[in-house]
Amino acid sequence: MEELVPLIQKLKLADEDLKKETCLENLAKLVSENEEKSEDIAVLLVDSGILENMKQLLEESKSPQLSAKCAQLIAELAKSESLRQPLVDLGFISPLLKSLTSDYLPLPTQSCRALGNICYDNDAGRNVIDESDGIKLLTDLLRSQLKVDREGSEKLRTIACGFLLNLTNTHDVLQEKALDNGVLDILDVCLTKHLDDEGLTNMTLLTFSSLSDSDSGREKISECVALTTLVDLLVKDKAHIHVETILDILITLTECETIKENLASTNLSNHLIQIIQSNVGKSDSDSQQKIKMASDLMVSLLVGDKSMEMLFGNGDGQVFVESVKWLSSENDHLKTSGALAIGNFARSDEHCRLLVENGIVEHLLKLLEVLPTDSNMTLLHAALSALRNLAIPAPNKPRLLEAGVMPSVLKLANTESMPVVFKILGVSRMLIDGQEEAAKMLGGEKDFLVHVVEWCDVEEHAGVRGEATRLLAWLIKNSKSPEVMKNIIKSDGIQYLVSMATSEHVVMQNEALIALTLICSTVLEDAADQLKEADLAKTVTDILKNSSTLPEILYNTLTLTKTICSAGNLREEIVTSGIADIIKQLVEHKDPKVQEAAKTVLDFIEEASANR
Repeated sequence: MEELVPLIQKLKLADEDLKKETCLENLAKLVSENEEKSEDIAVLLVDSGILENMKQLLEESKSPQLSAKCAQLIAELAKSESLRQPLVDLGFISPLLKSLTSDYLPLPTQSCRALGNICYDNDAGRNVIDESDGIKLLTDLLRSQLKVDREGSEKLRTIACGFLLNLTNTHDVLQEKALDNGVLDILDVCLTKHLDDEGLTNMTLLTFSSLSDSDSGREKISECVALTTLVDLLVKDKAHIHVETILDILITLTECETIKENLASTNLSNHLIQIIQSNVGKSDSDSQQKIKMASDLMVSLLVGDKSMEMLFGNGDGQVFVESVKWLSSENDHLKTSGALAIGNFARSDEHCRLLVENGIVEHLLKLLEVLPTDSNMTLLHAALSALRNLAIPAPNKPRLLEAGVMPSVLKLANTESMPVVFKILGVSRMLIDGQEEAAKMLGGEKDFLVHVVEWCDVEEHAGVRGEATRLLAWLIKNSKSPEVMKNIIKSDGIQYLVSMATSEHVVMQNEALIALTLICSTVLEDAADQLKEADLAKTVTDILKNSSTLPEILYNTLTLTKTICSAGNLREEIVTSGIADIIKQLVEHKDPKVQEAAKTVLDFIEEASANR
């Protein structure tokens, strides 16, 4: 720090370009070597007035060598956050931008350094560069250097690309202008022509990553040749140190559906398989990370409908074949990825049929043969998700039941992981759909029913609450068993069915109303107290008097009302609830089925009232 003041004075007094160059070079070196004191240096430089002198030098000097030394010092100073705004306010950006066209390569090189540092995390600087058409100047500079092979051109390309990254990162307007100025073609050439330049390749990939964060960036990338270039780099020896960065970019790009489809039609899946196979069995963190990223990217591709169909290949696709192998892998992440892949493939009835016929269920059940721990919850969740999808087609249900899916799933019921519970409920619900004996069997599992009713009241996971209540309704509907209904009543499950009757989801409303109707027509005596406590009469009244209630819900609610009025127990509550006046209005409803049901129920109520 003691050397700083004399150097400032020397620069102010210097009357020859060579002396000024020496002072500027020494100042830049001093600032660079004292980065930990950068804020103190910044204050001293601002107070000394030297910045004004440097601005004048940069604007008036006819020597590109002197201008380059001046830009070098500015680049060092702009590393200090507190100096970036003063450099903008003092007008340094304009002369630095003009320097980008110089044939003396050290000058545009140092100017790019200075501008890149000034606009790092600094929108004020970026906006001034934008107003001066800086994007065009920069892209023109990069384009002019792509095929140049002279001393300093390699360094200039890398630093200019770094400036581009700092200038456009998170700045939507400047990203759009860069894309419009053909920046993707420039980056593509950087990767194809200068792959030997590790620094440039790294900076180019970071810029790609930044551009891929925006919707417009992903859209433009989906249309350009650079996408294929990125894919091909994965298996190039010269790019092996960049594999993780490329995988990260591609994972981000797969957020775009069009890019998913484009990538599925390239050699990407084969490259990913090659990366995984070459790293399996290695325990170092780098290999494990590559396995993770490559398999995650593969699964991401399968989320798209068209890309999934392409990679499934009617059950013969290499990705599908590898996914099945992953299920038996020693690598836990590959097991999970395999299960996720199978779950994605199981998105059509035909796929599900093929998967079950090929014995995929047995592979998935082996994944469930573990003691649930925090470390394997993701794996269990993935395996259960796949089983749920496989259980949706009607022909598959008996085969899954025969394979022992239900008992395997029930063994996991003590888990405290709500995402896993959500999938347990989903698999169970799909398995009993249209399967009377399975529904009776599950409805007879009293310990499991206790869990299900508890899950109906879980506050932290709305999905679990909904699935649990729906499972109760499906058990009643599919078993039609008085014993199952009584087990649900004994487990205090009735209140949740009544609550579900007013769900915002029409499907759930209907399911609840059908289940309640079956209970009232079959075991009303056992359920009466709980139905009263749950205020079923009020629920029915509220549904019927709501003008926005859909006709199908009105019809099912009227059917429930008729069932109640046909028996004892709750009839009195319904008759005295004032529901008759509401139903009289429904007799005039525009839907003929509602009209007819309302007339029938009204007759029951009037008859019941007459007999009181």
